[in-house]
Amino acid sequence: MMKRVFSIILLAFLVSVADAQDIQITKFERNVTSLIASMNPVYDNAGEVCAVVRFFVRDKGYVIEPNLGVLRSDTLAGEIRLWIPKGTKRITVRHEGMLPLTGYDIPLRIESKVTYEATIDIEERKEKKESNAHVFLEARYNVMTLAGPEVGLGFEVKNHVIEVNAVYGLKKSDDLFFYDKDGNMNEAYSYQPFRLGLRYGYEIEIIENVLAVVPQVGCAYNLMSGKGVASTVSTGDDYKTASSFSALGALRLQVALGNHLKLYVTPEYDYGLYKDDNCKWISDYDKTFKGWTDGFNLSVGLNVSF
Repeated sequence: MMKRVFSIILLAFLVSVADAQDIQITKFERNVTSLIASMNPVYDNAGEVCAVVRFFVRDKGYVIEPNLGVLRSDTLAGEIRLWIPKGTKRITVRHEGMLPLTGYDIPLRIESKVTYEATIDIEERKEKKESNAHVFLEARYNVMTLAGPEVGLGFEVKNHVIEVNAVYGLKKSDDLFFYDKDGNMNEAYSYQPFRLGLRYGYEIEIIENVLAVVPQVGCAYNLMSGKGVASTVSTGDDYKTASSFSALGALRLQVALGNHLKLYVTPEYDYGLYKDDNCKWISDYDKTFKGWTDGFNLSVGLNVSF
C-alpha cells in the first residue's frame, strides 16, 4: 500500500514539474513621476524612508521575498506594492504551481523615497529541443600496439556513453611456418589482426561544451586471420585463425569543435584475459604482436553526433 501511495505521489510530482511554468521579471525600472513612496512614507530600521516597488501581476498568488525584508505590503487588483529598504539587491518570487524565480538581481540601485515598477510574467516551460540522448559515429587511428584505422558506432544518454568499434590492423606478421611432428612443413601463414570491441564511458566536463574527459572500460574480441603463403600438406582450419579476449581501461580527452563534432585523444591499456594456442605462438614468435592484447595503445579520432 505504501509503495502504491509513494508511486502516485512521485508520478504527480513528475507531471507537475513537466507542466510547470517559469516566473519571469520582464521589466524593472524607475518611475520618476510617481510620488507613492514619499506621500505614504514607511521607515526602515535606520529611520530612512523606504522605496516602493510596484509589481504588476496576473493574480494575487505571488509571494515576493526581498533579501533585506519587506516593511509593508499591499495587494491590489493586478498589482503588489512592496515597501523595501534602500540598497535591496535581490528578490525571490514564488507562486504555487510554478517554478520559483530565485535570486533575481535587481538591475537598478534601490534608493530611498523612489518608486519602481516591475512586471512579473510567466512563461510556459518548454522542453529542450536538444535531446539528452544521441547517436554518434566515430573514426580514429591507432598509433601504437595495434596500428590501423578504427570505426565505431555509439549511443550517449546524458553523460553515459556506450560504443562498439572495430579496428583493422595494418601490421602483418612475418611468414610463420607450421610443421608436423616429423618436422615436415605443412603450411605457412601471414597473419593480420582485427578487433571488435565494446566500451562504456562516463563523460566529465572540464570546460562546459568545450573540454571533457571520458574514463572508459571495455572488452574486446581479437582475431588474427591467416593468409596462406605456402602449402604442402593441408592442415585444415587449425592454423588459419588465432583469437583472444582482452579487457581495457582508457581515458579519453576530447575537445568540442562544434555542436556535433569532437576531436579526441585516447590513451588506453589492454589486459589479456585469454589467448588460444595459435595466438600465444604467434605472439612469442613475432614480437610485433606480443603487446597486441597486453600493453598501452594510443588513438586519435573524430566523433560526429546526430
